[in-house]
Amino acid sequence: MPVIHTPEAILSYPFLFTPRANDEGTLKYSCSLVFPAGTDLAALKQAVLDAAEEKFGSKAAELIKTKKIHTPFRDDWAAKGYPEGSTFINVTTTKKPGIVSIYKGADGKPAPITESDQVYAGCRVIASIVAKYFEAKGKKGITFYLNNLQKRGEGGRLDGRMKAEDEFEAEEAEAAFDGAGASGIDDLM
Repeated sequence: MPVIHTPEAILSYPFLFTPRANDEGTLKYSCSLVFPAGTDLAALKQAVLDAAEEKFGSKAAELIKTKKIHTPFRDDWAAKGYPEGSTFINVTTTKKPGIVSIYKGADGKPAPITESDQVYAGCRVIASIVAKYFEAKGKKGITFYLNNLQKRGEGGRLDGRMKAEDEFEAEEAEAAFDGAGASGIDDLM
């Protein structure tokens, strides 16, 4: 199946630097890609139909329409706290995905991102993905597998986490802890 690039999405549940075990114990890298309402998903939908037709032939469209096979598109945005009307997909891979910046590196190509804190739930990304047939836990259908990811920009954190420097107050260096008040503690330990 051909590799396709997604439209820009909001990254959610990123497990891109360290894999986690699925229900069968297989280590997988994964994330959710959230597409705001109005995003053109025609290329992704066509990739799903193409993958289904490869497996089921002329019956594919009817199987999708009657929901007899699973498709990767989810619209339960309210349950996840995603923007109203959004659609999201979950993508996985057993191989560590490449992750790059929108900015050029020394070689003129997108610079690799190697620090996990640079790619967080809420940043804006595009992904290269492949639609394929799957069977697992009694379900069968089409899913997307992740190849690589490009961070396109910052965004509001979905996990509510703040940078430490934004969460705490700072003091002048001369007012920093000087050990006062610790007398007696040394005698205890």
